[in-house]
Amino acid sequence: MTYLRRNFFALLLLFLISAPLRANAIPGGETFPAGHWAYETIEQLVVRGYLTSLNDAAKPYERTDVAKAILETDKSEIDRPTLWLFNKLEQELEDELDWLRDGVFPTSAIRIGLRAEENVTKQSETPLIGRFRGRSRIALYFAEHFVVYNSQVYQQGGAPDVVSNRVYGESSGYTEQSFIAYHSDNFRVKFGRDYLDWGYANSSLIVSNTAGSLDQIFFQFNSPTIRFTYFTAQLDRIPSTYFVSTAPGDSATSQLTSYTNRYFTAERVDFNLFGSKVRLGIWQGVIYGGLDQPIDWRFANPFQIYFGEQYNNSTEVNPIVGADFSFYPYTGINIYGGIAIDDYQADRKELNDLEPTEWAGTLGARTANILRGWEIYGTDASVEFTKVANRTFHQRALFDYQKLTFGRNPLAHVQGTDFESVEFNVSHWFRKFLQVSINVKAVAQGEGGLFKPFTEPWRDTNPDGTNKYTVEGGYTETSPTGVVDRSLALGLRIFYQPTNAFNAELNLTNVSRSNTGNVAGMNTSDFQIFFRVLFEIQPVLSLF
Repeated sequence: MTYLRRNFFALLLLFLISAPLRANAIPGGETFPAGHWAYETIEQLVVRGYLTSLNDAAKPYERTDVAKAILETDKSEIDRPTLWLFNKLEQELEDELDWLRDGVFPTSAIRIGLRAEENVTKQSETPLIGRFRGRSRIALYFAEHFVVYNSQVYQQGGAPDVVSNRVYGESSGYTEQSFIAYHSDNFRVKFGRDYLDWGYANSSLIVSNTAGSLDQIFFQFNSPTIRFTYFTAQLDRIPSTYFVSTAPGDSATSQLTSYTNRYFTAERVDFNLFGSKVRLGIWQGVIYGGLDQPIDWRFANPFQIYFGEQYNNSTEVNPIVGADFSFYPYTGINIYGGIAIDDYQADRKELNDLEPTEWAGTLGARTANILRGWEIYGTDASVEFTKVANRTFHQRALFDYQKLTFGRNPLAHVQGTDFESVEFNVSHWFRKFLQVSINVKAVAQGEGGLFKPFTEPWRDTNPDGTNKYTVEGGYTETSPTGVVDRSLALGLRIFYQPTNAFNAELNLTNVSRSNTGNVAGMNTSDFQIFFRVLFEIQPVLSLF
């Protein structure tokens, strides 16, 4: 957080710029944490054609934004399962809805939240193992403008987490979210730690909540048709060891350790068109850093074009650009997709130019009430295809700090790089408290990986020392590459939620794999059980 403190005045300037908008401010800024059940409920309502004012391309959702979208919705003609979904959100957002309806906002109030869950997991070769995970959170509201928010997680080692590769001991605690936020109808600023998740797919092509919460400076401008979102975040530091002479002319050396600092900046512009039937977004991001390097405003500039900057500072930055869309041709049908370009060779003049284009793409569809022709409501289905070419989001060893990772997790798609996946899901609400889902997911993972070496086969040589490939002949490869690890997961999920304060979830999954771990002929299978019981309270108390 050092670099954030150094640039506090930049944040203050953003706040002063927003001053003319304060008259329209509402108490906001508090977000739903990653993994909250509300995300799935909101998605189901959006596909059904509701909550059209929500910015569903740049998450996390703010609680007040969701409450405002609910109040703007006409629920006079609505099927029963859809009404159940609204009721769940309205119970969760009771305080925010009351503030908005009455136009009376807390001048000084506190929300105290406690969330306790017990998780039981089992794989084929392991016994049933129970793990406790708890979250405590506090939100301080000041008049109509500000919220100070902090969320702490305490858990036993091995407890299931949104961030899969957090490193823990037998038990642990960490700050999941911690920020101060200013909120208005048109402008919001955030300073601190929170999740980020961009795009419409199940896993992002630029920044996903499965990477973990990021320490960041964030601001967003909103209007009915256009939104601009920006953040600069500090990633994990990479230790670097080097040796220096103990004295001038002395051959003896002393070992010192310093750190390569890493920073991630991205912005996106979203267009909300034709009554929210068409949503288009374009975005860019850049990772840069260096030994003990502070934040560099050449790259943290929200109005910079990073590919142009790369040509002048080719060893300092790794830019990535992309676009996504979401289209509603009919009520209850959503088609979405996105593409990302990490590295594109515009011409071929030398061997390095033979490197294949590094790209990623996703295409999917969601449908709501697919059995309504038979007057059966509450059945939703989705299908999504994703492909990420080898070396996308990756970087050469010399510039390893520029690859899209945060600790031991990918920043973008949870699967990393060099893979194809197809996922199908169908769910049905049998009662307002019971949902049953079936999920099928097939993944083909190549030998490339974000935490494996960055290979350059186009530079291979023949036994006589000549180049195996030439600029004239070119170089091609299939992706996924090499021996492909293929997995097929079949899952059944039962979600029981009698009240917003309590829910239980059971997942039964069978995973069969061939060429496990990219080893030819290695076939395995695994049956997994996951059961979670969760209890939560969150009263709001006035301080005066």
